[in-house]
Amino acid sequence: MVSALERSSEIDPLTRLAIRYGTDKWGAHFYTPIYHQLFLPLRGKPIRLLEIGIGAPGLRTGGGASLRMWADYFPLGQIFGVDITPKTLSLDPRVKTFTGSQDDAAFLTRLCDEHGPFDIVIDDGSHLPRHVVASFSVLFPRLAQAGLYVIEDIQTTFWPHMQGSIGGGPTLQFAQSLMGYLNYAEMKVCHPNLQLPEVSKTIRSLRAYHNILIVEKGDNSEPSNMNYDLRNKHSERVIQTIEEELARSPTAEAFANLADVYRAGRDFARAQLIIDEALARWPDNLSLLCVAHDVALNRGDSRKVIEYLERLMKLEPDSLELKRMHSQALERFSLRGI
Repeated sequence: MVSALERSSEIDPLTRLAIRYGTDKWGAHFYTPIYHQLFLPLRGKPIRLLEIGIGAPGLRTGGGASLRMWADYFPLGQIFGVDITPKTLSLDPRVKTFTGSQDDAAFLTRLCDEHGPFDIVIDDGSHLPRHVVASFSVLFPRLAQAGLYVIEDIQTTFWPHMQGSIGGGPTLQFAQSLMGYLNYAEMKVCHPNLQLPEVSKTIRSLRAYHNILIVEKGDNSEPSNMNYDLRNKHSERVIQTIEEELARSPTAEAFANLADVYRAGRDFARAQLIIDEALARWPDNLSLLCVAHDVALNRGDSRKVIEYLERLMKLEPDSLELKRMHSQALERFSLRGI
């Protein structure tokens, strides 16, 4: 049996603070271990954290437990709290509170202009879908780069009395739209004229836990592998890192990877040069021959397509798939019998 001392030692520092100050982020909810994992790299930095909802609705001298917790957890941080109820609280000098509504765009914009950009925003406000969306629409674009936006108490999207539904209410639909924005490059493959909000390019990641949704702000300009732009900075970084690894430790698989990148970017001539160089060193490498086949197919080089398939068939003589592809290639290019 685990002793009380052992159980105590397993508690993370944020959960300890949550217990000390009495915030429901640990107890009624199970948030603080997740937050500790997310926020630990920021703990010793002069971050700016904004929390919507101070607690104890309607009471001037109530609430503030999580603000106290955040001030303790981030010793160099500036902590800001917003509530629709004016608050008179005794808090750390680094904590400032403001009175306003989370769906008041002018108020939130002014708050960002005067005290931002915020590194962390936590929406623990009304939890009404229209308020969740309104706050996000104003605050996320003004969030610091690599900032984290947290929407708490997602469970309300399933509760009819909070404008939700058992199938998932507006907050869940909003989360689904964020997932779409995260993958906008893939939607553009089939719908190049699709108009999406500018925020799509700044949603770096989306993480979901029980009752919590976390949106990370960052560069979301990676291209789709189906519409690969070799001039994209992420693509350029990929090529650079592969080439550096090849210079350090060349392998057939790394050459195949590099050739496939150029193939995806439709620079078939460069891809073929890489393939030719690599196959001269590793003529029977399966990975190289597979990419070589794809490059030849893209180039419309029928003889090369069949040559690479036949070389693959020597390595995998029992492969029905290769035999099928070989037969189709002969038929497609009218080269049966050559």
